Amino acid sequence: MTAFFKKYVKGDAGIWWIIIILSIASLLSVYSATGYLAYKMQGGNTSYYLFKQLISLGFGIGIIIFMLNVKSNWVAGLSLIVLYLSMGLLLVTLISGVNLNSASRWLTIPGIGLTFQPSEMAKLALIVYVANILARHQKDDQPTKEAFWPILIHVGLVAGLIFTENLSTALLIVAVSVAMMFVGRVPFRYLLTTGVVVVGFTALVLVFAKHVDFLPRAKTWSSRFEQFFNPQEANPASNYQADQSKIAIASGGFLGIGPGNSVQRNFLPHPYSDFIYAIIAEEYGFVGALVILICYLLLLARVGYIVGSSKRTFPAFMAFGLGLMLASQAFLNMGVAVGIFPVTGQPLPLVSLGTTSVLFTCVAFGLILGVSRINMEQKELENEVIGQVEE
Repeated sequence: MTAFFKKYVKGDAGIWWIIIILSIASLLSVYSATGYLAYKMQGGNTSYYLFKQLISLGFGIGIIIFMLNVKSNWVAGLSLIVLYLSMGLLLVTLISGVNLNSASRWLTIPGIGLTFQPSEMAKLALIVYVANILARHQKDDQPTKEAFWPILIHVGLVAGLIFTENLSTALLIVAVSVAMMFVGRVPFRYLLTTGVVVVGFTALVLVFAKHVDFLPRAKTWSSRFEQFFNPQEANPASNYQADQSKIAIASGGFLGIGPGNSVQRNFLPHPYSDFIYAIIAEEYGFVGALVILICYLLLLARVGYIVGSSKRTFPAFMAFGLGLMLASQAFLNMGVAVGIFPVTGQPLPLVSLGTTSVLFTCVAFGLILGVSRINMEQKELENEVIGQVEE
């Protein structure tokens, strides 16, 4: 067993600790948040979703170990194939997807009946593709103009396929891609124009949501923005999720009311996914919520260190994009719980209940750790060379 860990479990130790802490938080909070749901839906088996999440995390750790040992040139070579595959699955989802939580975001795997979200695969594949294109067009002290249109076309296709059912994910994909292009030295005027167009289009959809019949989710988006910016004028029923989340957080105080003692899990919709951070704050208080926040802040810091240590452009861009996506999604989820952002459907990475989210989050962690593994091996090689020269 020790030999296995030395051979395959590599990469940044800080990120491994973040994975362990978030996994433990996931199991504790999912078990608490799903107790009543499991009792009602699974014939009294209150541990059903706990073991489901445990299995997902177990497979996820295996995926991390596998992905961190995959060569980066293989990842770059497969990125376009996986991207087109995920785009095809997104198209199928729009046509015949499973409707869960009032949105058609899921596909059912034939034969086994499991459902998964193609958007999770698409956003990872897109980030890797963007990183590959940026790396291929880098030139010394010159802007990366040639990379803009290939990236914009693929980002537009993926975001467009996701947009009709999941506005927040589509906007997140665009924002992370623009950030990657900014770091990749794509001219700022290109990015500014893209941002203005995206914001303008989104604003038009929200303003005219009541008249947009071909977008069934548009009315939901519009009501959420209305209740966020004008809570006094919004329908009180539309504030229910946000209000229950604030009650949970306020009830937690500094140290929380204790593991498994959540009251708001019985009133808060989706306390095991979209609002799991509120349950953590209620049961573990400000301290527990702060620990989770620090984990994602440390993830950003460690990714920044990994990017700064990279000698190759593709791994650096890929680690930056994946780390930014995970952290941004986490901050969005936590921000919704505390009332900073309008209500969205973003899970808390590696913490929220959900097989698809957990597994593809683990793919992202594995790729980031793979970049840190490459950096560590290169540094060891350089130290050996220096040692031989000194001798």
